Amino acid sequence: MTTWYESALPNVEFIKDRLHTIVPDNVENANHARNITAARTVFVMLYAYAIEGEDGRVRPSMVTIMTDRQSLEQTRSARERWRALVLGPKKPNDTERWYSENTREPIRDDTIASLREIGAIEEVAGIPTTSSKPRYFLARDFVNLLNPSLDGEELDELIAIWRVAHLAKGALILQGLREQELRSEILVEFGHVKHPMSPGKSSVLTKAAVEIFAQNFMEKPEVLLISESAEKVHWQFGKLLERLKLSINPKKTLPDLIIAETGPSGFRLVFIEIVHSDGPISNSRKRDLLELAEGSGLSEKECTFVTVFASRSDSAYRKVQSSIAWGSFIWFADEPERIIHLIDTESKLTGKKTLNDLLR
Repeated sequence: MTTWYESALPNVEFIKDRLHTIVPDNVENANHARNITAARTVFVMLYAYAIEGEDGRVRPSMVTIMTDRQSLEQTRSARERWRALVLGPKKPNDTERWYSENTREPIRDDTIASLREIGAIEEVAGIPTTSSKPRYFLARDFVNLLNPSLDGEELDELIAIWRVAHLAKGALILQGLREQELRSEILVEFGHVKHPMSPGKSSVLTKAAVEIFAQNFMEKPEVLLISESAEKVHWQFGKLLERLKLSINPKKTLPDLIIAETGPSGFRLVFIEIVHSDGPISNSRKRDLLELAEGSGLSEKECTFVTVFASRSDSAYRKVQSSIAWGSFIWFADEPERIIHLIDTESKLTGKKTLNDLLR
């Protein structure tokens, strides 16, 4: 049976566009797996039959040697002749080559390494690192995604299957969050309540904080407040706050989210700020929220402060991380089972602690 890559290969621009479709931009080193060099590397592998189940293998220098003119010679015999030539002792000396010879190391260390990390490229086992033997080839399930005849729902389904098999959990979570941002309405679900929010990144992260963070890090969470610019205190939260005798003034600056811990370990108010641009739990913000809590008769010991980001790689986190208050927590939606505690060892609440104390 003739495979799709036996006929005319897709050009480099098509491969680059398809890589952008396949590889989310939130994966580590995504640029190296989606840029023009990545597209050219994938093209050369297809061209040389460096594919799982085929006998071709490539080394990084082969990407540098390829030319636009050669890439158009796509019969099997022409491709096999070229492969034999560039793997032989006498290399073609073509001034139109795609890259200079000294580019092979970045292609190996950046491009191929990034594509290997996500399972797009595999390596022949047992070849010494110092050997010049060709060792790299495309994984079969990745090659299937490059088929130009695939489109629409069929392509989307295959990409989704491939992502689950190869991408880290965090990347899949972030991709899911981004897809949710496009919905016309975000429903935050807790208990028997489905609270509607307007679309956008802040609403998606609020949903993650309520449905994932609270379930992972609280015994018996009860959502007391979801504050939006359009409606600072929704009526349904007003009743809960009144029942708990908590005084919330909608004219004052409110946190994005307040969740009460009502489990057996004791009552606690958890103030949460959702950050997609700015506005973390800073020291001044923490003081304001403590005043709000004290107005309801709660002490500092009964309050916890959390800043929520999409990811550690999010530009919003890099922008504000130095201003986040000591003694507060940081939670990333793409690492849902992990949390950062900015411990203040001089705090009157914790007392001075050694590393051994903290590790216990």
